[in-house]
Amino acid sequence: MKAIRFIILLSVSLLLAACTDYDVETADTPPNRKGFARHLGFEPGSEVTAVYYYADELGANVQYQLSFECPKEVVERIIRDLSLQPRPEDYLGLDPRNDLKWWKPDSTEGRTMWIKKGKDGQHHLELWYSDEDGRAYYHEYSI
Repeated sequence: MKAIRFIILLSVSLLLAACTDYDVETADTPPNRKGFARHLGFEPGSEVTAVYYYADELGANVQYQLSFECPKEVVERIIRDLSLQPRPEDYLGLDPRNDLKWWKPDSTEGRTMWIKKGKDGQHHLELWYSDEDGRAYYHEYSI
């Protein structure tokens, strides 16, 4: 009986330890800004604001979403650092979660999109940006 309790406790502990600490409802929290750095490769400076972050790390297929405001120079750095390319006409990606207060079904409409597919064809990076409002949306997932 002690062995079963120990295994259950260990399993729950490992599950909780694997989860990302973030606040999906509040912008600019330290965990959200850390998520930006983790996925985009650099710490967001003061010119990057309203950083929202979502992570789904349960199961084999992971999904991450970020939304933030920034000048075009930051987006250009992301494109360069992640080696993103303009979206081809025939590109079909996985739909992001769109029921978040900061990512709605029409959030990326009319925005320029850049992508990168991993060599394995299973890891995808997607970035949308508009000069009009300076808002970027980032979606990373594996299938």
